[in-house]
Amino acid sequence: MFKLINVKPCKNDVGAFIDADILSSSPVAIEEMKIALDEYGVIFFRKQNLDSSSYVKFAKQFGTCADYPMLKGLDGFPEITVVEKKPDEQIMFGEGWHTDSTYTKEPPRFTMLYSIKSPPKGKGNTLFASQYKSYESLPEEYKKKIENLKATFSADGPISKTRNNRIAEKGTGIDPKSMSAVHAIVKENERNKKKSIYLSPGHVIKIEDISAEESKTLLSYLFEHQTKPEFVYGFEWEPNCLAIWSNHVVLHNPVNDFTGVHRVMHRITIQ
Repeated sequence: MFKLINVKPCKNDVGAFIDADILSSSPVAIEEMKIALDEYGVIFFRKQNLDSSSYVKFAKQFGTCADYPMLKGLDGFPEITVVEKKPDEQIMFGEGWHTDSTYTKEPPRFTMLYSIKSPPKGKGNTLFASQYKSYESLPEEYKKKIENLKATFSADGPISKTRNNRIAEKGTGIDPKSMSAVHAIVKENERNKKKSIYLSPGHVIKIEDISAEESKTLLSYLFEHQTKPEFVYGFEWEPNCLAIWSNHVVLHNPVNDFTGVHRVMHRITIQ
């Protein structure tokens, strides 16, 4: 399957490490990285040396860079969103299980996150939960129940409070209450035909076309199921690491277990 890149799967095949210098990777190697993304949901690279220009250039080989509706981008590079926790802050941007920008009509397919400054190794890890495995292990009765269901996702969901500090600094002025979208909660990968659960606990408001009580009960069950330990891998950051994930295949959750340290990440989302 992989001829030009060295792929090392993580525990339980949730994610994979790739040993490559991404800036010198050929178009064929980039295509193999996309195959690895489809297969494992998230891929990791260590010891990369990216400036903003080379980062954006690399990202565009995966698709069109998407705007993040809630924050202005990095000066000179609007494609890059600065994801930051300052030393004196208690809340971390994006903490809690979610997948990115599900409240938009066309959510980004991929997200890239590059570490500029990170806490001591073992702190501030990002957890990834495979939704392939989550779907595969669902009881058949639940697979049938959710097969044709849709859910409403909102920018004003539970995770919205974690972006308040950044919005105060670089907000676009968009009212989160004005942004919502409805999406199917089961996705099928067009390349490998694997199905996944597409539910973002940080953004979902309700499941459509069933009662409020049924929606609450079903969401509670699915949220717990989606993040079972056997579906999860925790990535330990250090400076100059890059993670790329499919928002259709994994949930992610940055662990807020540190204070007094500056964490700075540069994020690009891809349609």
